[in-house]
Amino acid sequence: MSTRGTASVKRQPMEKQSMGNRTRPGSPDTPVPEPSAASQPRILAGLPGRARDDRPGELPGRAHPAVDADPAPGRGAPGAGGHRRPPSPNEGGTDRTPVVHGLAEGLLRQLPYLVDELMDLTVGREVGYLEFVPGSDIRRSLHENVLGFLRILAGRPPTGSDPLAVPRAWGGYRAQEGVSVESLLQVHRLATQLLWEKLFDAARALSPEVLQRLLDESGPVWHALDSYSQAFVDGHRLAEVDHRRRSTEHRETVIDALIEGRGVEPLVAAEAQVTLGLPARGRFVVIAMADGTTGSGEHDGPGSGTPRALRHALPSHAVTALWRRRADRHIGLLELGATSLRRLVETLSDGMARRVGISCEVDSLADIATAYHCAETALQTLPAAARGVAAFDDHLLEALVVTSPHVAQRLARHTFGRLLDCPREERDLLLATLDAWFRGGCSAARAADELHCHRNTVLNRLRRVESLTGSMLDDDRHQLACRMALVAVRCP
Repeated sequence: MSTRGTASVKRQPMEKQSMGNRTRPGSPDTPVPEPSAASQPRILAGLPGRARDDRPGELPGRAHPAVDADPAPGRGAPGAGGHRRPPSPNEGGTDRTPVVHGLAEGLLRQLPYLVDELMDLTVGREVGYLEFVPGSDIRRSLHENVLGFLRILAGRPPTGSDPLAVPRAWGGYRAQEGVSVESLLQVHRLATQLLWEKLFDAARALSPEVLQRLLDESGPVWHALDSYSQAFVDGHRLAEVDHRRRSTEHRETVIDALIEGRGVEPLVAAEAQVTLGLPARGRFVVIAMADGTTGSGEHDGPGSGTPRALRHALPSHAVTALWRRRADRHIGLLELGATSLRRLVETLSDGMARRVGISCEVDSLADIATAYHCAETALQTLPAAARGVAAFDDHLLEALVVTSPHVAQRLARHTFGRLLDCPREERDLLLATLDAWFRGGCSAARAADELHCHRNTVLNRLRRVESLTGSMLDDDRHQLACRMALVAVRCP
């Protein structure tokens, strides 16, 4: 059963710890008043049974009257073993009533003492997380879980509700506190041991026949114990999943704030340092990757963050990388540390099967929005059908073109004129020849080597270009216009 303790539990006698005027079990005729509400430590926000506005809420299982309070002390004081005798085979004219029902009813009347004994037991075993929680919290979880379990054994679970809602709720609450599921199950095992010993002793005190019946009918007892254990685990697991989801959503919100330009706000910058683990100043780069299919043909599902190929390509030990999926993009926010931008570009360029744009470096969280804009611009310089990496600083001409598409198209039309109206095959051939001539240092021989044709063929094509454009290629300004127009024609 889920529980925790405080450091004071280990230093003080149990009868003085978080029990108000309660006396230690051992004086069976002494009344056992419950602690008043004023003396109880305040239960942490988020505790099962308490609403977020700190008003008492409904704990699953409260529908049953026995869950509302401890049984009356007058009925619960043990005497003659403290157990009501379970129905015998001849009582009520039937032998079908499971003996465990009556034994569980007897234990219900000893619930306050069972809780005390279980608290002593868990403190003695030094369960790892006990020292951080108030005694009232421990007692409440033990009371509700032991009570719910005994009600199941007695054949009287809460009507119309899930009998395992209580352990599931406490499993979730312990996960929110950071308690491991192993510690949770350790307490459950201790409670299992204690309750089985109490059932066994109660049956043995009645008669050998009752003891034998308990052993014969023990299957449902262990099934109930297993169900309770699984409910703890399920509640814990669901809370962990929800915590990871909320944590991811919060991190993505902070990344969005940075790439939208809010890094200039001191509070946003401080939140980024705490939530994302980024320094206030560093070597920041933004990556923009177009959605699509990886080289292996795999698709990354929605919300999967960065594609595996890109994530694995990063020098993980030297680069801090945070990822965010936006529309048809995977956005990466990187702090390079000692890694050079050139090394990053070369690493990502090796076999990349998608279009990737990499920004220039910026040195503060306030400039992340600028880096994001540069990464998107670099990505747009790559044609839609292309695959590879474009670094912003290596594609500045293309960046000028794609950031002013209207001006770029006017430049191409004004510079190439009638060349753009030629049949597609001739137009592409002339533009490819002009591009090879520029890349070869305006050498017809080097262009011919690249194009696998004769030098005179290159010269004839260049004269055809001059004829269609109406300008000579030895004009420096016309050469510059042609270079820019080539970029404009080929950019998406």
